[in-house]
Amino acid sequence: MTRILILIILVWILYQIAKRLIANTKSENTSKSEENFVQCAHCGCHVPASESQMIDSKIICNNPECIKNESSKK
Repeated sequence: MTRILILIILVWILYQIAKRLIANTKSENTSKSEENFVQCAHCGCHVPASESQMIDSKIICNNPECIKNESSKK
Protein backbone atom coordinates (compact mmCIF):
# COMPACT_ATOMS: atom_id res chain seq x y z
CA MET A 1 0.00 0.00 0.00
CA THR A 2 2.80 2.47 0.83
CA ARG A 3 4.57 1.66 -2.46
CA ILE A 4 1.47 2.64 -4.42
CA LEU A 5 1.12 5.86 -2.44
CA ILE A 6 4.79 6.76 -3.03
CA LEU A 7 4.41 5.98 -6.74
CA ILE A 8 1.33 8.22 -6.99
CA ILE A 9 3.19 11.07 -5.26
CA LEU A 10 6.21 10.70 -7.59
CA VAL A 11 3.99 10.71 -10.66
CA TRP A 12 2.22 13.83 -9.37
CA ILE A 13 5.55 15.61 -8.77
CA LEU A 14 6.81 14.73 -12.26
CA TYR A 15 3.54 15.98 -13.73
CA GLN A 16 3.88 19.33 -11.93
CA ILE A 17 7.47 19.75 -13.09
CA ALA A 18 6.56 18.94 -16.69
CA LYS A 19 3.62 21.35 -16.58
CA ARG A 20 5.85 24.20 -15.38
CA LEU A 21 8.51 23.51 -18.00
CA ILE A 22 5.92 23.56 -20.78
CA ALA A 23 4.41 26.80 -19.45
CA ASN A 24 7.85 28.46 -19.32
CA THR A 25 8.72 27.56 -22.90
CA LYS A 26 5.35 28.82 -24.13
CA SER A 27 5.77 32.15 -22.31
CA GLU A 28 9.28 32.60 -23.73
CA ASN A 29 8.01 32.03 -27.26
CA THR A 30 5.18 34.56 -26.91
CA SER A 31 7.38 37.22 -25.30
CA LYS A 32 9.64 37.38 -28.34
CA SER A 33 7.54 39.62 -30.51
CA GLU A 34 8.65 40.65 -33.95
CA GLU A 35 9.54 44.29 -34.37
CA ASN A 36 9.05 46.33 -37.52
CA PHE A 37 12.10 47.67 -39.31
CA VAL A 38 12.05 51.13 -40.86
CA GLN A 39 14.37 52.84 -43.32
CA CYS A 40 16.28 55.97 -42.38
CA ALA A 41 15.37 58.90 -44.62
CA HIS A 42 18.94 60.19 -44.59
CA CYS A 43 21.27 57.20 -44.99
CA GLY A 44 18.81 54.50 -46.09
CA CYS A 45 19.83 52.13 -43.29
CA HIS A 46 17.16 49.75 -41.98
CA VAL A 47 16.80 49.87 -38.18
CA PRO A 48 14.21 48.61 -35.65
CA ALA A 49 11.40 51.08 -35.12
CA SER A 50 12.28 51.41 -31.43
CA GLU A 51 15.77 52.66 -32.36
CA SER A 52 14.58 55.38 -34.74
CA GLN A 53 13.37 58.96 -34.34
CA MET A 54 10.86 61.14 -36.14
CA ILE A 55 12.32 64.49 -37.20
CA ASP A 56 10.11 66.68 -39.40
CA SER A 57 7.88 63.66 -40.17
CA LYS A 58 10.92 61.74 -41.44
CA ILE A 59 12.21 58.53 -39.88
CA ILE A 60 15.85 58.97 -38.83
CA CYS A 61 18.16 56.30 -37.36
CA ASN A 62 20.14 56.88 -34.16
CA ASN A 63 23.34 57.59 -36.09
CA PRO A 64 24.61 60.96 -34.74
CA GLU A 65 25.57 62.03 -38.26
CA CYS A 66 22.03 61.50 -39.57
CA ILE A 67 20.46 63.27 -36.61
CA LYS A 68 22.85 66.22 -36.98
CA ASN A 69 22.24 66.55 -40.72
CA GLU A 70 18.46 66.39 -40.41
CA SER A 71 18.39 68.81 -37.47
CA SER A 72 20.56 71.33 -39.33
CA LYS A 73 18.19 71.33 -42.33
CA LYS A 74 15.48 73.06 -40.24
